[in-house]
Amino acid sequence: MDIRDAAVPGLQLRIGPGGATWSLVVRADGEGGVSKRGFKKKGKRNRLTLGEYPTVSLEDARGRANLYIAQAKKGINPAVALERAATTGGLTIEGLSQKFMAEYVQMKELRASLKYAGTIKVHIVPRVGSALADLISRQDIRDLLRQTMIKIPRGNGPRDRPRGGKEAARTVLSVFRKMMNWGIREELLTRKDNPAEGMEANLPKKRRRDRVLSREECQIAWIASGSLGYPFGPVYRLLFVTGTRESEWGRAIRDWIDLPQALSVIPADSFKSDHVHVVPLVPVAVQTIEYVYAHHPTRNGPYIFSGTDGRRQLGGWSKAQGRLMRAMCSVTGERSVKDFNPHDIRRTVATRIAELLGVGGEQLIRRVLGHADGSVTAIYNRYGYVKEMRQALEQWTGELMRGLSGEPYVATAQEAASLRSIAPLLPARAA
Repeated sequence: MDIRDAAVPGLQLRIGPGGATWSLVVRADGEGGVSKRGFKKKGKRNRLTLGEYPTVSLEDARGRANLYIAQAKKGINPAVALERAATTGGLTIEGLSQKFMAEYVQMKELRASLKYAGTIKVHIVPRVGSALADLISRQDIRDLLRQTMIKIPRGNGPRDRPRGGKEAARTVLSVFRKMMNWGIREELLTRKDNPAEGMEANLPKKRRRDRVLSREECQIAWIASGSLGYPFGPVYRLLFVTGTRESEWGRAIRDWIDLPQALSVIPADSFKSDHVHVVPLVPVAVQTIEYVYAHHPTRNGPYIFSGTDGRRQLGGWSKAQGRLMRAMCSVTGERSVKDFNPHDIRRTVATRIAELLGVGGEQLIRRVLGHADGSVTAIYNRYGYVKEMRQALEQWTGELMRGLSGEPYVATAQEAASLRSIAPLLPARAA
């Protein structure tokens, strides 16, 4: 028995004694010749098998069916194309992505391997995985980006995540372009052009964030972080006094921390710029880490801050940020506070240090942030400027803690009382 899909013409669920299978009946434009009036005639009917249900979901079946229908409208018979791929060794996008992950991403041990794997699994393969890599067109990629930009909200399952959006589309384009370039370079494809090149113009212009917190907002966030509990409370405070990326504390391990020297040494293979980055730890940072070691030691894995007792690095930043914003509202007594994200804290630290150092401090700020310096001078100058970085961070920490308690983590009555003196200085909040 065949059950037709109401959304995609030709898509059917064929039910038999052994189970249910998705199939698509499709006819290619132009295969039947041209009519007297110049219209392309459709060719003969072809039935394509798309996979077994429920292994292939309705959403995936519709995605594959729409891809084959689009090929047929361009005059490409999907059945012939698939047969050619099987006999000539042509790769589908799904096959190319498997090779790309195994022979490039995993071989190079890229830190972004999870991003590549997730993008391919969630967005690329379900939508264009069955297309031949040698035949995929710019229009196919435009359709892929258009579909990716549609935001899908979080589901009800414990592992469901929101999907899609502008940033997801940018990531899809970046991964797809790199994967196609690799396939062409490795001569896995016969085509020499990459259809994804130069398609950034089809995406909305990326807006650069410029949010910088005031000192008073930083103090409120510092106080509010005391109510978050382990692991995010201590991590937020470390972000404010080190200027590091949230991911660097999220995957920090004990081997990176040298408490006697008050240093965090991030190895090159764990740092974004692929060089060793030394982070001076001001006294309140050392006290915070000592507090975590004493009260929240992780015993089943190396990660200092973890929701799985050290087995996996810290995740769940979006939920934690929401909790911090609500805690800040509780501290100020206002209904809302001006939005920011964890990376804005890094920008804030850099900006406040620049205000303290004045003109000529750009080189030291670059060192604090760990940005790569590719100049000829930097190649020969191996001095790390750790002493100067520590002085700059101590100056900023002094500004941050002015009027507040020096407690490393738990909010105290003194901190809460000090809030009353700074509350009138706060900027107006956005609704």
